[in-house]
Amino acid sequence: MKIIFITASFDLGGSERRAITLAKYFQFQGAEVELWGFDGPGRLSQICDEVQLRWKLIPFNWYQHPVKRMIALLNLLNQLKAAKPDILLPHTVIPNAVCGLIWQWSWAKKCIGYEGGYEFGLANQGWEKYAAKRLSSIICNSHHLADAMSKSYGLDRNKINIIPNGIDLPAPENSRSLWREKLGVDENTFLAVMVSNLSRFKDHQTLLSAWKLVWDQLSPSERNAQLLLAGKDLGTGSALKEQVRELGLENSVLFLGQVEDVSGLLHSVDIGVFSSNSEGSPNGVLECMQAGLAVAATDIEGISEIVGDDYQWLSSPGDADQFAKNILALKRDATLRVKIGGINRERIAERHSPQKMCEATEKLINREH
Repeated sequence: MKIIFITASFDLGGSERRAITLAKYFQFQGAEVELWGFDGPGRLSQICDEVQLRWKLIPFNWYQHPVKRMIALLNLLNQLKAAKPDILLPHTVIPNAVCGLIWQWSWAKKCIGYEGGYEFGLANQGWEKYAAKRLSSIICNSHHLADAMSKSYGLDRNKINIIPNGIDLPAPENSRSLWREKLGVDENTFLAVMVSNLSRFKDHQTLLSAWKLVWDQLSPSERNAQLLLAGKDLGTGSALKEQVRELGLENSVLFLGQVEDVSGLLHSVDIGVFSSNSEGSPNGVLECMQAGLAVAATDIEGISEIVGDDYQWLSSPGDADQFAKNILALKRDATLRVKIGGINRERIAERHSPQKMCEATEKLINREH
């Protein structure tokens, strides 16, 4: 069997992590596997090289002139015909739309799309709706996202399969002490981190407002605290840095950019934080939980489905005041942080196993229609 994964770029986000996990699994199972991306190269292509997995850059810009877009679609179709895949596994909106439009003229027997968030409309709602109906089936990482996609695209809900993200952090590349040395902080400094690209699909603004409230309520002796924002700037970085300046938080907020050693970073901080108005099943929360961290986050379906209904450290979207109270409570009670972190780690091990994710995807591929 030959399987080709298609991603929007070779940068390493949550969907790309899922793709590489599945790709390595199927390669180990004996399948011929390739990973194609529309933009890059990047960290994902580096990982492909490290695990000896074939990758290919296929430049594609959905937003170009319609004639040029049609030419790009035909070029991709010709390359698919030459590659002769049995299965196509596009990840996220634009790859799903592109593959949905052309896959039936390739050699592929099935094209199974994956959607992990609420980025509906990126490729134009009409095109997405048409392409989604042409896909063999679709994978979502959460029940609420599947319901939203079914409604948005007018799909039969039975066409959408729920397969939770599998999380398996690699061993840290750098120790806790080395990470803290790189960050310029000592062992007693309280560190909170949000791991997520800086984009309009996240709500870093509310987090920064909450951090300002935290900072103002800390006594001088408690102000050994830093908020770390780890993620690539996808368009909102300048505005967020300006907000930090306006709030007077230059000395307590660090922008780390894209971090390769996410595991090392997470094992070096005290809590995870995550602020967003809509999510599928965010890896930025899942990874913090697997690292044994307590997490303060926004109370939206994509997060509450992960942490459980009785989790107490969530705040309503845009509620900086409650977000700040949750951060402060966790900062001031190390015993509580450890207890919550242990519960979080156990929940991820039970519900978000990479093996279960891979086996469920394999079962879907092999299912007769």
